[in-house]
Amino acid sequence: MMGLPLAFTQPLLLIGLVSLPVLWWLLRVMPPRPRRIEFPPTRLLFDIAPREETPSRTPWWLTALRLLAAALVIFAAAGPIWNPQTGLAGSKAPLMIMFDDGWSAASHWDVRIRAADELIANADNDRRAVALVPLSEPNR
Repeated sequence: MMGLPLAFTQPLLLIGLVSLPVLWWLLRVMPPRPRRIEFPPTRLLFDIAPREETPSRTPWWLTALRLLAAALVIFAAAGPIWNPQTGLAGSKAPLMIMFDDGWSAASHWDVRIRAADELIANADNDRRAVALVPLSEPNR
């Protein structure tokens, strides 16, 4: 991302940042709810004038804080990753693939085999050693 070591797992969620001006407009137009004051008859005698008035608009600092919170939620939902791995190209370290070959892995077995084949092909191009370790045999 423009020279920064930052990537996102769900970058399309960042489109939600476009909705922040609409949220700002809604927060600015809608005033806060007025306070409810009980009206007993004796209250009229003691305190006729109200002490505080409800503002007609939300304070700017509260609107800014709400917009910042919304932007941070959208940013966090996009899944930021600092200093992501750009692949193992150029590395000369051996590759170890640990396979979960139990019954729970059977539903996605073809996806796992394709991913392992791709990793092994990349390691073969870089002339790296490859080790396959099945997790069903812990003593091995």
